[in-house]
Amino acid sequence: NPGGNHGSFFRVSTNSTFMIAGGSKTGIPRGLNVEEPYDGLSFAPTIFRLMGKIDDENRPLPELSERGFRKFPGRVVREIIGK
Repeated sequence: NPGGNHGSFFRVSTNSTFMIAGGSKTGIPRGLNVEEPYDGLSFAPTIFRLMGKIDDENRPLPELSERGFRKFPGRVVREIIGK
């Protein structure tokens, strides 16, 4: 890896892996492989959607918006949430 993963802007150094454990109690199928590329902006809205804290438009529900959260940028990883 030419950038050494220490702040380099080489393409290989800017990639990351997002892993979530699935199973019957999570609603996420085990062994799910997401083929669609997503970026770092997808992390927060995906987690908050799994928690039921944002709506389908990535807007926070009242309990979060009252704390200053606003609409999240990025796309939810649809394969994970099943939509």
